[in-house]
Amino acid sequence: MARIALHYLPGDSPLHRWDARCKFFGLLMVTATLVQTSISWFIFDSILLFSLFFFSRLPLKNILRDLNSWMILLFVLFLFQVVLTPGDRFPSLSWLPISKDGLLLGSLTCWRLGLILGYAVLFTAVTRPRDLRDALIWILKPIPMLPERRIGLMVSLTLRFFSRILDHAEEVRLAHRARLGDRNKNPFRKAKFLALPILRRSILQAEEVTLALVSRGFREDIPLRLSKIPLPHLISLVIFFGILIGVWFLV
Repeated sequence: MARIALHYLPGDSPLHRWDARCKFFGLLMVTATLVQTSISWFIFDSILLFSLFFFSRLPLKNILRDLNSWMILLFVLFLFQVVLTPGDRFPSLSWLPISKDGLLLGSLTCWRLGLILGYAVLFTAVTRPRDLRDALIWILKPIPMLPERRIGLMVSLTLRFFSRILDHAEEVRLAHRARLGDRNKNPFRKAKFLALPILRRSILQAEEVTLALVSRGFREDIPLRLSKIPLPHLISLVIFFGILIGVWFLV
């Protein structure tokens, strides 16, 4: 079954139609709120995340299915935080190496990382890589001595390659399973037959992209005309910023 998390999913929702530059600035604003350690901010960001997923009409159930491995990683991180953080233990569970400070720190850390992952999935699902590239070029263009076109291209290709590597890993895993390779209990042998095909496909795809850029005459000195941000999109960004400021004073 194909993975859809961390991929662009075409749609006609207001979040899909929102200008990529406004989405980028909105993501920066939300990221700034995640630096806080207030539980009120985490609750607000969680409600906002699920609301945006609802209005973007994305298949949330399928996306959560694809993030199972990330959830396991967060759970392992939570256990490490709980066990290794010193502090007062629970009187009724004194025989367990669990402290109150570790439980609180582990919960907040995994909560924050889960929100960061959720907003990353949402942003990549509603923003085309080409629009993200143009947005970065528009943002970096006023800064002197910066190759804005190269940076925009590299960021968009990085996101694209990351999702493609996940696709390759899923394809190789299913092919390995279809050949009964999952019955082999040797972890080093399994890693060999899984990692080498993924590495080979990634290198070949990188070479194909390089040749495609050369054949299309990619040059950094060619002028790129970018449109202005539509006024309704800019007003919605200002409203979103005002909501964050209001929540800031309330919490």
